[in-house]
Amino acid sequence: MRKTEIFLHLTSGEIKERMLSSKSRQQFQRWQVIYIIVMKGFGAEMTADIVGVSKGTVHQWVHQYNNKGPKALNLRGRGGRRKSLLSWAEEETILKEMKAKAECGQVVIARTIRTRVEKELGREVSKDYTYDLLRRHGWRKISPRPRHPKGDTFVQEEFKKKYQPLWVPPLTPSTKRIKDH
Repeated sequence: MRKTEIFLHLTSGEIKERMLSSKSRQQFQRWQVIYIIVMKGFGAEMTADIVGVSKGTVHQWVHQYNNKGPKALNLRGRGGRRKSLLSWAEEETILKEMKAKAECGQVVIARTIRTRVEKELGREVSKDYTYDLLRRHGWRKISPRPRHPKGDTFVQEEFKKKYQPLWVPPLTPSTKRIKDH
């Protein structure tokens, strides 16, 4: 069984203060582990039982604290955009341009948006980035109308009545020859 040692980056009073001023249960547990080991001198297994985490987790938090200091125990937020190629405003600008083209009657497809983003960045981007961009801004797939807006249904029906299809089925059904044995 290895001994769990804590490097004293902070005094025991500072550790207790950070533990009590934690804003979440997860943050509190991390500081509680450090506090228990410093104040009580318990090992990882006993500390894990008290706090309610695994022994491996205790070793991990102690290692992070020892190597990176007190900042290592601060929780980072989950989710959100950590890596963005374009800012939100730049993405909106590109999509406004595309929306203007769509309102003029052009069909806007992901490929045109992708080329516009690549032009802005000066490098290639993945197809997934384009679809994620569209999803982030609430765009969805809309297909063109099934009928032309200036189409006349009366004229189309007259056309169907006048012209026969190219293939006309035979008038009499074909008969099979029966062979006698």
